[in-house]
Amino acid sequence: MDEKAWEKRYEREKAARLQAERIAEEKTREIFYRNLELKNLAENLERQVKERTTELEANNHRLMDSRNALRDQQKALQEINQRLHDKAVELEKASHHKSQFLANVSHELRTPLNSLMILASILADNQEGNLTSDQVQSVQIIFNSANELLEIIEDILDMSKAEAGELSIHHEDILLGDIWRSLTDQFMPISKEKEVNFEVVCAPNLPEWIHTDRKRLKQVLKNLLSNAFKFTPKNGSVKLLIHKEAWRLGKEYSSEGLVFQVIDDGVGIPIEKQETVFQMFKQADGTTSRKYGGTGLGLSISRKLARLLEGDLTLESEENKGATFSLLLPPLTLVTTEESIRNVNSDFIIVSEEEITEPFAGQQVLLVDDDLRNSFALSRLLESYGLRVHLAESGQQALEFLEENNQIELLLLDMMMPVMDGCEVLKKLRSKVEFRLMPVIMLTASMLKEDEMRCRAAGADDYLQKPVEIRVLMDHIRSWITA
Repeated sequence: MDEKAWEKRYEREKAARLQAERIAEEKTREIFYRNLELKNLAENLERQVKERTTELEANNHRLMDSRNALRDQQKALQEINQRLHDKAVELEKASHHKSQFLANVSHELRTPLNSLMILASILADNQEGNLTSDQVQSVQIIFNSANELLEIIEDILDMSKAEAGELSIHHEDILLGDIWRSLTDQFMPISKEKEVNFEVVCAPNLPEWIHTDRKRLKQVLKNLLSNAFKFTPKNGSVKLLIHKEAWRLGKEYSSEGLVFQVIDDGVGIPIEKQETVFQMFKQADGTTSRKYGGTGLGLSISRKLARLLEGDLTLESEENKGATFSLLLPPLTLVTTEESIRNVNSDFIIVSEEEITEPFAGQQVLLVDDDLRNSFALSRLLESYGLRVHLAESGQQALEFLEENNQIELLLLDMMMPVMDGCEVLKKLRSKVEFRLMPVIMLTASMLKEDEMRCRAAGADDYLQKPVEIRVLMDHIRSWITA
């Protein structure tokens, strides 16, 4: 190979080496920068991992704190719930004690009022004619005052029940005549004392029986009549009108319901004040309570009761032109069997003050009551109607007396007695064959419906609450004993 060929070869190899070195340098530089990038990436990743780790640790700490806070809140809620539960139990006990206290207060107040009103009514009749007109008037005032006290007691007790949402209704079939007769007996003495004319007017074809709450119906009507007499001047008039009227449901009229209207020609109520009188503790104006007396509870409670009876209480009045309060009861109130309809020609009938009733012929009655005041008052009353009355002061004494005397035709039994109450006496009595058909009227000052159910379950034929109206008591006795 000549020199030129070697030079060419050398140059080619030299150029190839330079090319290779340049490529190697570029690759080295590329690898360096790649490594540098990787290093930066690794450092960034490490930093990010550290930051993320720190953030996660912070989040974990916050979660731990939140979990601990939730645990504390849960524990606090559990403690609050426990306290609320304890408070609820405490309130329930307090409510029970309150209800029991009110029931006891009612019983303790009604028991002496029963004897007071019966004896005052007997004296006011003055059958022996040995009292002067002033004395008779004094006795009538005593009776009326006792009756007003009873109304106030009922209003206060019902106000407490209304606030607690415990006003209740218990429907049953009752004699319509019992309602207006007892109201007549109660308000005739008031009408004489105030010299206000009073009459009860019944429409024709009224049912003998109605289906409603006896106690609540009478309570509403007593409140309305009391107000009517309170605001009616001397020589004025108060009327209780009972009739049937088409019942309006929305815009449609349905079958007939029962309406009790109390109409007076007293001071009246201005139109702008007519809703005010139905609010608790409020009357027509601020001076009314001082001028006419009263608690301002009666009409408020009466409207609540009317609506609980599925009816309503409305008012129509003009100032100085009297007032008409209408208690509207739904068609379901009426018991419309053929046997229950009173056919009274075509005109309204006016109920007279006096009714002639045949006296009893010495039928024997056993009166069981641990309160001597009630025993004395009731025995005087029953004897004045011709009954022969035997007395027992305890359940055991009554059972022993009945074992030895088989001439007793009726048992009048007080429910609340010490040692052995009326229900226990009745259960023992009904367990003996010879006494299973003896009529038993339970007398009690209790206002609790469950007490009546307990007495009925024990075998009571009849149940009357104290203070008992004389005419109602005698009507019930006559339903069990023939005069």
